[in-house]
Amino acid sequence: MVIAEEKVELRKYFKRLRSQLTAEQAASGSLLTARQILACDAYRKANCIMGYLAFGNELSVDLVLQQALADGKTVAVPLVQSATEMAPVQLENMLEFELDRYGIRSVRQPAKLLQPQQLDLVLVPGVAFGRDGSRLGMGAGYYDRFLPQAENALLMGIAYDAFIQPNLPRDEFDVLVQLLASESGITTLSPLSL
Repeated sequence: MVIAEEKVELRKYFKRLRSQLTAEQAASGSLLTARQILACDAYRKANCIMGYLAFGNELSVDLVLQQALADGKTVAVPLVQSATEMAPVQLENMLEFELDRYGIRSVRQPAKLLQPQQLDLVLVPGVAFGRDGSRLGMGAGYYDRFLPQAENALLMGIAYDAFIQPNLPRDEFDVLVQLLASESGITTLSPLSL
């Protein structure tokens, strides 16, 4: 129970910090982070990439998704299917979106469902990440339930430099990321099977 309480307090703290970022800081951080991702081996070697459609002051990976489409890669983003589940759906372009139950951009339906096992690289959003691969999400558990299904994928956490900590509280349900992408570069956190 202590871990859950710690996570709630840390989540509030980092969400408050993130909400204080200016639009310029978010745009600049997103551009620098996208450049780091596009230049790394994990991106180049991946045929099927899952990203996300940023909300609020999250780091945006729109540039990565756009380039991946231009590079002929299969691109997926999450589709919220219920209060507890999400699934990867194919992104065809960066133009046709609708808002989901949380007010987040989502692929217009009907969209083609992809299998989590098809994914080579998953760009994982989070409120904060630890250098040990730990992740503090938004609290709904969507990614904690989804990521174990993406068993063939490298998991890359996407975080502002200022939101990367030595480690974060974690429990048995938390899935660790192997890579961290931020404005200043890509950090490998665990041995990669590449």
